[in-house]
Amino acid sequence: MHLLLSGEGPSDIGVCYPAAGTCHAENFKPGPMAWLVDQWVERVQGYEFSHLRNGFVEFVTKQHLVAARPPAAKKPSRLPGKKRAKETGYYFYNARALAQCANALAAEIGDDVIAVLFRDSDGTASAGRGDWQTKYDSMLQGFEAEDFSHGVAMIPRPKSEAWLLCALKPESPYQHCAAFEQASGNDDSPNSLKSQLDATCQGQTSADELAEIAKAGNIQWENIDMPSLDVFKHRVEEIVNSIIRQGG
Repeated sequence: MHLLLSGEGPSDIGVCYPAAGTCHAENFKPGPMAWLVDQWVERVQGYEFSHLRNGFVEFVTKQHLVAARPPAAKKPSRLPGKKRAKETGYYFYNARALAQCANALAAEIGDDVIAVLFRDSDGTASAGRGDWQTKYDSMLQGFEAEDFSHGVAMIPRPKSEAWLLCALKPESPYQHCAAFEQASGNDDSPNSLKSQLDATCQGQTSADELAEIAKAGNIQWENIDMPSLDVFKHRVEEIVNSIIRQGG
């Protein structure tokens, strides 16, 4: 079983070094969300084996997926209406492109591939891109359009800082965290999630620093009860258990 990951930058899934559109494990620098994927897959599979540490991972940049936008789907998607909204098309076509990469990788290595597509659901860069459920459904429909059944939509609401704050906040960590999902994803808003996380971590919130916190196992993801994270965890559980049942 291999992981194929795609995110928005070094502070979430990670980045290729040196910079490239795609990279193998040896040139992939995981971010905190990549460690979440890895640790949750490891938890579900029921034994110690890190796909990141053992090199069973590939990475695709957002820019590569956008540039590789596939032609019209072979079969109709479930997105309503003939005119797919631009905001939902963004998630749909990103998922289709990643699914195509995953299908090609699975054929090349002769093994199961779990593809995880990370996108924040709100913020300056993606303001107005529909509501969370529409984005999530659009990603799954994109995977489905390419007949790829092992696709995971990883969409924090409103962004990954909300998940991290739940675990790292100094008062009552892991408690009453759902409220973070109602916060603005705009980094320029008063008391933004980014500024709260920065204050919580005393300014140590670079991509490398957050990745080290997650890598070290200092976040108990199983203790975080937040709707958008729960959906991600359940989807990973469903796919990993399916692969295990099939002997993958």
